[in-house]
Amino acid sequence: MRKIILSFTCLAGLCACQTQHDGYTINGRIAGNSEGMKVQLMDETDYPPTVIDSTVIRQGKFQLKGKIEQPGRYLLAIDKTGAGDPADMLASRFYLENADISYSGHIDSLRTFYWSDESFRKDPVIRGSASQDLFMQYLNSTAALRKESSDINQQYYESYLQPALSGQFNTEAGIALIKRQNEITRQIEVAQWEFIEKNPGTIVGYDLALQFLQGMYVNLTAPQLSRLADIISGAWSARPDMVENFKALVEKARKMAIGEKYQDIELMNPAGEMVKLSEHVPAGKYVMLEFWASWCGPCRGEIPHLRHVYQEYRDKGFEIVSISVDENKADWEKAMKEEKMVWPQLCDPQGLQGTVTQTYNITGVPTCLILDPEGRIFKTDMRGAALDEVLQELYP
Repeated sequence: MRKIILSFTCLAGLCACQTQHDGYTINGRIAGNSEGMKVQLMDETDYPPTVIDSTVIRQGKFQLKGKIEQPGRYLLAIDKTGAGDPADMLASRFYLENADISYSGHIDSLRTFYWSDESFRKDPVIRGSASQDLFMQYLNSTAALRKESSDINQQYYESYLQPALSGQFNTEAGIALIKRQNEITRQIEVAQWEFIEKNPGTIVGYDLALQFLQGMYVNLTAPQLSRLADIISGAWSARPDMVENFKALVEKARKMAIGEKYQDIELMNPAGEMVKLSEHVPAGKYVMLEFWASWCGPCRGEIPHLRHVYQEYRDKGFEIVSISVDENKADWEKAMKEEKMVWPQLCDPQGLQGTVTQTYNITGVPTCLILDPEGRIFKTDMRGAALDEVLQELYP
């Protein structure tokens, strides 16, 4: 099996040894008809993003000057109409630092503000930022894997997900794709971890470490989280604010780490009574916790598949507990009836601001995970063929 080996020593050295600048200068060159278009440099640390500088394109050129405390990932947006609507903007994210930086691209092929799969869209060419060079080398090292992952996602949609929406479950085809996708994900994560260990003191290394703590799922164990915290703490000791921020996210992620015991909370049952989650999680069985909402299209789209696997595996010991984040009880009841959800149903009436999302770090629905017979988090992201694969292994 191919192992990804990264070598960033020289580039990391460049980050430390480059000539120090008092501030940054971005010199932009935009080919095509871009005269008079507004350029904005934004800090996305907060939402909505903060505009820290702006200018206009004249004769295909623009310049931005300023100073930042440390290198970081920023957004440069070009407003094509001047209306301030992101739908009319082109946008590029790159690592900015106090250096002389060049930015070049064509107005007709730069990427849009919102994600687009148009093949002709390209990132600008950025030169002069050592942090961006380091990040690009990491991306290039995993480019083939990420391309294969994208291709598999498309195959999965066509051969498994789309037919499943109409009740046709091509289980074996889906499992084969999921197995390959899982292996690709594993290899990318290995490459990411190796990069962090070799470049812990760079902002790119810090940001890639953060990626393990963000998103819908934490796919690390508690010891792995501790190791990650130690790496960052040692490399960023001169910035205690950065260390404390990272440690706080680690502690938040620890509650949902692989192998950790599920959190018992009070929820409402269909009769309107407040009950403990533990009353519906039987000991000695694999139990799926499925967080959903009546207003969530992808959640509703997944339920026919849940009915299918519940019917097939419940007599073998598999259980499902669905936990809604509906604030309106009538909407929840109507959806349960329409979807014929015959397994245990609970709800957090406080919705996305309630105990469920705070305790389980739910950032979106559907969120699906499996508990082992001891009530520990066993698998995450259990939807579609990923769930099929695990159930086949558990109940051959």
